[in-house]
Amino acid sequence: MLAEVLNSNSNSKTASESLALNKDNQSILKHYFSEDFLSERYVDISNEHYQQIIAYFSALSNGRTWNSFYWSDLFTKYHNYRTSRTVFKTHKVTYHFDTLMNHFDKEYGIYLLRNPIAVSLSRIRMGWSTYLDQYEESLKIKGFISKEMKNSIEDIKDRDSELEKQVLNWCFENSVFIKNYISNTIPKNVITVFYEDLILNPKKTLVELCSGIDLEYHPDMLKIMQQPSTGIVHSSKEVKNKILDGNSRYLTNRWENEVDAQSLQRINLLLKTFGFEFYLT
Repeated sequence: MLAEVLNSNSNSKTASESLALNKDNQSILKHYFSEDFLSERYVDISNEHYQQIIAYFSALSNGRTWNSFYWSDLFTKYHNYRTSRTVFKTHKVTYHFDTLMNHFDKEYGIYLLRNPIAVSLSRIRMGWSTYLDQYEESLKIKGFISKEMKNSIEDIKDRDSELEKQVLNWCFENSVFIKNYISNTIPKNVITVFYEDLILNPKKTLVELCSGIDLEYHPDMLKIMQQPSTGIVHSSKEVKNKILDGNSRYLTNRWENEVDAQSLQRINLLLKTFGFEFYLT
């Protein structure tokens, strides 16, 4: 949704999931990366591989290569072949987001955060995996794992609760960024956006975001917010109708009906242990 909003600017186009491992995309990625390096998540990597990631995104930015999702805005009324900006949307490099944005210091980065339970329930519906072992062994994360956190992590890993495991995955996946956010050490060219603010206060949030990334706000952005996004094909008819009805609170709070009290208590303990109190309920 946010990518579609930003793409509505006539000077922007969207490159969605540039590191996706679908067949067509891999034919491009193999020119930049060895096949055994390609992964669903990139955690601890060599400097050589880090430079390859930079080279790939630089080539995309400069129009020297493409990917199978590059023209994801092609069939929208906002598509423009001649643009001065490309919006890259990706989930796979959150661990390296701060480092990458320090490198691309003349560009802007937007980090979108959403309630971990809502994200986890969505991932479960989609049948997506967790990356717990990969993250738990990562150097940046191991550097701040306390004994208390370790006990909480092991407790959840031992439980037969996919929801709690997915929330733990969310904690790992976003921990590097959130630690920097809390300590006010994120790069100056990065804007943090909370999904709940975007849904409940769309105009205010979009105006502030546009100001932060040097982009002109226009009313079409708000209109897009009031329509189901293209990514909502995986959502129910009820969700789509709630969006059309303008029921914003439903979109931010519907997860509350899907979590039992005991699970919620353990999840809150986990979030508190990680220091992510702003999502406690």
